[in-house]
Amino acid sequence: MISTIYELHHAYVVADSGTAFPVQKNLDYPTLIFPMSETVMHLNEREYHLGSGKCLFLQPAHSPLVLEPAGLEESGPIYMIAFDRYQLVEQKNTTVRYELNREQLPKDGCMIKFSRRLFGQLHELVERAMNVPAPERNTRVSSLLNDLLHQVFEHWSDAEDHYIQDMTIKQICAYMQQHVDADLNRAALARMTGFNASYFSSLFRKETGWSFGDYLNRLRLDEAKRLLFTTSNSLQDIAMRTGFSDSSYLSKTFKRHVHITPSAFRQLKQTEQIAALQFVGALLSVGLTPVLTTQEIAGSSLLLEEALQETIITNNLKMVERIKEVKPELILAPTYFYHFPDVLKEIEQVAPVIMLDWGTMDKLDEVSQVGRLFGREQQAKAWISKYNKRVLAARALLQQFILPQETVGIYELNYDQRWLIPHDKVRSAYNLYRALQLHPPKRIQTEVLDQDRPLFIAEEDLPNYAADHMFVILPESVYGEDLEGLLSRQIWRQLIIEDGCRVYPLVLNEFWMDEGVSLEKQLDVMVRLLNG
Repeated sequence: MISTIYELHHAYVVADSGTAFPVQKNLDYPTLIFPMSETVMHLNEREYHLGSGKCLFLQPAHSPLVLEPAGLEESGPIYMIAFDRYQLVEQKNTTVRYELNREQLPKDGCMIKFSRRLFGQLHELVERAMNVPAPERNTRVSSLLNDLLHQVFEHWSDAEDHYIQDMTIKQICAYMQQHVDADLNRAALARMTGFNASYFSSLFRKETGWSFGDYLNRLRLDEAKRLLFTTSNSLQDIAMRTGFSDSSYLSKTFKRHVHITPSAFRQLKQTEQIAALQFVGALLSVGLTPVLTTQEIAGSSLLLEEALQETIITNNLKMVERIKEVKPELILAPTYFYHFPDVLKEIEQVAPVIMLDWGTMDKLDEVSQVGRLFGREQQAKAWISKYNKRVLAARALLQQFILPQETVGIYELNYDQRWLIPHDKVRSAYNLYRALQLHPPKRIQTEVLDQDRPLFIAEEDLPNYAADHMFVILPESVYGEDLEGLLSRQIWRQLIIEDGCRVYPLVLNEFWMDEGVSLEKQLDVMVRLLNG
């Protein structure tokens, strides 16, 4: 039986590009605001700045909420959902009773991560709610609302203040990560920033959630863990390479924070009891199936569904609880978990955590790195060899379908109706440009690939970045019924009919992650579309 259900009061587009701002709205119920562009909101003398990728939760208020664009650019749509929350209080053989309960909702003014893969679901919910009679009693609307809010509130603890906003602190954190073996101290780094030591300390804690000393220890211990797994170096040598004064101090610090000795940690290299909070496809490529992963990762890696049949999949809200139940011997996590110190400290009470950068490595290097970590170098080499053979066969096949002068691009529909052009670290752009060696349009080469970073563009700018062959990544919920609508837009009609571009739709939830086995399966999908 579902323990929590949500009831809709209102769902609508509160503003769009044609709206006269400022807009005022009364808040009579708990409300979520989803802006698709940079927006400023004022309520009860508080000001909130919010853009796409986040939503704002607000409790009922006596004063109206005032919304206006943050800049001069054209405003994207702003969605608003007003609802109530009910908690299961009694369950008998023939009756189930829920009571109104708002106590477990996030705090007022909480900014919550909003995954772009949910945008299609949000859009469908609001469209249906605005166009059906009595939407609060409509079965489809209720199903969409409950599914959406359960997924949104999985991330209510991913509040905006967990992310580093201050550019100086971002730079200092990057510097610390690159120089863990150096004599890093608070006073010296404060001088580098131009701040006095006291202000630097308070700003560092505010931005990272860690004290300076704890964060530095974290970086050094995580590097020590990687060296324990990937080298046979002595503990004294590892201490010198990670900024500890000697092996005794490293061992003492390691035991205090990791809860086992360095030598015991080293033995975990052979474990197969791994909870994967990222890198699932890379683990599968070296013959390791994680015992647990999250719904967000599994739901964004649909091409791996068959391979994960034996894996426990948990939602983020219950992640720590499920990890405690499963009791893995090791947890593999991405370094962006540094932004969630409370969660990281809690899962470390269950099992040691080893961290890897995500979204920064060459895709084959990522598989090699995972293979090295877990003593599976040969399996990693074998998988890379198999992948490269598939690539060579695909190149030979595509010579029949793609002329040497033709270009290929990949584009993802973002929440705010802009288009993301990915670099080759994400979204299988690696397959197109690095593996298949297909040619991007000139502007994608110079503005995205050469810069090694993604680019967001407005839809009207697509002709400037268009390719002869265009892969279009769409959220799963709009993939089918809205694909025809998307391709009927004037821009797309021009690209297809006038410019002769060929368009190949892809599903975001199959292409969100491109690690290891995911990359291999995505290669097959893309080649099949190109030669079809």
